[in-house]
Amino acid sequence: MPYDDQNGPTRPPKQLPATLPPLQIPDQFNDSAEVDDADEQHAIDRISLEEEYNRRWILNLSMHIRDNSNREKFFVTYAETPSKWRRISISLDYRNPPEGSLEEDLSTLHYQRDKSFKIYEAIRESLPEIQYYSTITNLKLETNPEDGQLHIHVREDKNEIVQYPAVSLFQHIQVPMYPECELEFHSHLSGFVYKVQVDDRIIIKKEIPGPDTVDEFLYEVNALDAVIGCENVVQLEGLVTDNAGTVVKGLLIAYAPQGSLVDMLYDFRDSPQLPWHRREKWAKQIVQGLSDIHEAGFVQGDFTLSNIVIDNDDNAQIIDLNRRGCPVGWEPPELDKLIDSGQRISMYIGVKTDLYQLGMVLWALAEVDDEPDRAERPLRPVSHKIPSYFRRMVEVCLSDQPQRRMPAKRLLRSFP
Repeated sequence: MPYDDQNGPTRPPKQLPATLPPLQIPDQFNDSAEVDDADEQHAIDRISLEEEYNRRWILNLSMHIRDNSNREKFFVTYAETPSKWRRISISLDYRNPPEGSLEEDLSTLHYQRDKSFKIYEAIRESLPEIQYYSTITNLKLETNPEDGQLHIHVREDKNEIVQYPAVSLFQHIQVPMYPECELEFHSHLSGFVYKVQVDDRIIIKKEIPGPDTVDEFLYEVNALDAVIGCENVVQLEGLVTDNAGTVVKGLLIAYAPQGSLVDMLYDFRDSPQLPWHRREKWAKQIVQGLSDIHEAGFVQGDFTLSNIVIDNDDNAQIIDLNRRGCPVGWEPPELDKLIDSGQRISMYIGVKTDLYQLGMVLWALAEVDDEPDRAERPLRPVSHKIPSYFRRMVEVCLSDQPQRRMPAKRLLRSFP
């Protein structure tokens, strides 16, 4: 066979027949048919990829490196199977990215989910070949400027290893323990919180997020154990262990199908779905739940609209009993000076901070406002359309003086 120095082997030209049929020109030539088919196939492939992404790749959180360099780190849960999950951190450096590289693409994206999807799309074919650590695996993604190839550097992320508490620390907790392999992933809710299936039931799994949150986790488990049977605090359904049954890695709580109170107030704020009697019922249940927590010797510690959920029977339940602290906009006035001076406020979280945030929650219910943390301080008086007992209760909770904030147990007596 002939050989071309530049193009390799070539075939000899075909011999044309002596006579050719007349040229047939179609009446109409549709040159867009193949393009349309390709576009349709691309759309199908994109949908399939997004479905795969939603099943297998969960963005838990992301953060920029604190030294103000243009670097970013993503924390991801990768589901090899519905019951086998891997913790992964992904490191990227956006400084001087090669043209056309993954780093350059990511640096132009605004939404973290879009970045996460782009990362998954770039490395998905390599994921089954990676040898993962049993703790947390770091993937440093780096494009070689010479050949444009994306390289994946694999190592153990030692700074993010969680020292999970031993099962022996939970001997007094009388709930079932489930190894991870018995939980089937259903969907991701937020952070390290998932909807899972256990024994044909849908419940919520909360994992220990990182090495600095083990004490918060222990606090929450013990607090939930202390309020088992209290109708307006979410119920502890079980603990999640590693497959060997030696350490505890998460907890299981009841699922509230109607979602958080903040979403309810947002979704139905301009509809007739939130009449006063319904909001008043929730308010009483919320005060009851907080009273049960305080009387058991614990605090909620992060008492916002996001940490109150509505269950299938339309009852309010308090969640997240972990003393995490006050989000921006929810701080009681006595903490302002501490925050302004740069002090950490976690040590100052207590019953009185809970009661101030309770006042904000009750104010939000009265005003049907899903963002009381964005309202001007001090909060405006509650509308006179709301019963006077309720207005007084909000005023007492929002007092600038912690000493004037009545215990939740006494506030319950105000309800008719």
